Amino acid sequence: MVCIPAFNEEKIIGKIVTECFKYSNQVVVCDDGSADKTFEEAELAGAICLKHKKNLGKGGALKTLFDYAKNVNFDIIVTIDGDGQFLPEEIPKLIKPIENSTVDIVIGNRFDGASEMPNYRKFGNKVLDKMTNLASELPIEDSQSGYRAYSRKAIEKIKFDMNGFGSDAEILIDASKKGFKISEEKVKVIYNTGMKTSTKNPILHSGEVVTSLLEIIAIKSPLKFIGIPGSILLVIGIIFAINVVTLFNETRYFSIPYTMAVITFFVIGSMLVLMSVLLFSISRASRKN
Repeated sequence: MVCIPAFNEEKIIGKIVTECFKYSNQVVVCDDGSADKTFEEAELAGAICLKHKKNLGKGGALKTLFDYAKNVNFDIIVTIDGDGQFLPEEIPKLIKPIENSTVDIVIGNRFDGASEMPNYRKFGNKVLDKMTNLASELPIEDSQSGYRAYSRKAIEKIKFDMNGFGSDAEILIDASKKGFKISEEKVKVIYNTGMKTSTKNPILHSGEVVTSLLEIIAIKSPLKFIGIPGSILLVIGIIFAINVVTLFNETRYFSIPYTMAVITFFVIGSMLVLMSVLLFSISRASRKN
């Protein structure tokens, strides 16, 4: 079954649905509060259509599609964006590793030979990939790709909360935590489709994902990612404090810049350490519940 989150894609959604039917038994479109005829065009092409009354974001649409997928009898679920950048003809390539029972999730990797991708998008995606890898502890090259295949077991077990674009990374982090095997397959991407392919400013998009990832990282391993940096700042503060005292004892000169550095490192370091302990306690209590 192919699942398509879509928002204001009336010009292309019908074509995508038609192409997907060549490689799948069923196509489901979640119209995420579109103001155009996305729902009607998808339904006309033969898709099962689900609709949000208002725009929730890509993650919200994926939640609706995942919930639907859990209640129907399909072994493999493929998600593909509704903007026409990905080619449905590559669906067999994505599902093959799952059919062979070697992995649970296959990601369509856009970066092998992605010469058409604008440089600013390459840079932004690489930053987001590094952060996702840090949180998931997996060497994923394209964590932001929406072209993926999932086994039924993965669909039933994966949980995510974010409604925005951060959901793509959150899904992989949760899948990694639950021990699912993840692989990548090279896919082609059409960046010049003749239509607008992004519903959000790329800076706002990246900012939303970064904020989401920082939240996940902070909650998942606060002692490691917040407590250790905080402890390092405290140690640096102690070193500066020793220098201030030593300098004063030897020369009777009181260094204001060094003292300000001591205060800064101590305050920030202490805040980070206390924050990490608090987040660790909350995370631990949450896991118990």
